[in-house]
Amino acid sequence: MTLYADILFLVNFVMNAFVLFLAARVLRVGRKWWFVLAGAGLMAGLYTILLALPVLRGVNVFVAQVVILMAGIGVAFWPRGWRLFLRYALVTYVISFTVGGLGMALFFLTDLPYAVRYIAADLGAFSRAVSWQLAVTGMVLSYGLIKLGQFFIERRTLKRQMLCNVQIALDDGCVAFDALVDTGHSLREPITQSPVIVAELDAVAAFLPEGLRTLFSDKREAQLGDLLAGEGDAFYARLRMVPFTSIGKANGMLVGFRPDSVTVRPEDVGASSPRKDIIIGIYNNKLTRDGRYHGLVGAELVA
Repeated sequence: MTLYADILFLVNFVMNAFVLFLAARVLRVGRKWWFVLAGAGLMAGLYTILLALPVLRGVNVFVAQVVILMAGIGVAFWPRGWRLFLRYALVTYVISFTVGGLGMALFFLTDLPYAVRYIAADLGAFSRAVSWQLAVTGMVLSYGLIKLGQFFIERRTLKRQMLCNVQIALDDGCVAFDALVDTGHSLREPITQSPVIVAELDAVAAFLPEGLRTLFSDKREAQLGDLLAGEGDAFYARLRMVPFTSIGKANGMLVGFRPDSVTVRPEDVGASSPRKDIIIGIYNNKLTRDGRYHGLVGAELVA
């Protein structure tokens, strides 16, 4: 069999760069892209030398490929410490096997009888028979599959570790919604020092009088004083003003109210005791685009 070193190097470089790129995305490694390309180039060069030099024909291919991949990981990511190196290596191996497995699956599924006869006649046929169209298709599908798996894993982790359920009771009504446990959220009502849970307007709108809902819908929260002067609803006695500071807003003011009780229940936890010292701050916007949660809870409330 004739080997073309330049073609062998180019094909391996593209595939290795793709695998390392996926690994960097999954691991969220902040290395520059040229390090990833350098690692892919090193792997492709070593693999080409392994196949091209007759003196290396006796080397165990599997062991050599493991060593080559570890060398590429070292150059691409430069992990500090053997624990981090093993983690990077494990993720890269899984991605490599996924890409290779999808390529083999496509090879069989596109023409199964022909593939079986071809490989049965020549065990090295698979590596020579895979077209560039099949390789590109496998790369695209594997990228989509890995990103989909990453999405579900991250969503499950977020739901299990960072979300809690908030139940608010006021008079005869009760609402419940999921909230994000935010370690940077430490708002307190300045007079009583009660902790504040931030909730989207839509999540607590059922509690608000018509005049207050109209005020929020018209984005006129600054005119709350004018509304209070002409209203006698008992709900307005529950209102609190909570000052806050955020990026782009140095001296903000959040309209809040004091419910009868609030129960904060972390995921996978049984019944929790209701608390009467929590203020609900009303956020007149959406906290997240996909609607995974509708409130923000300080970490102290779920500790």
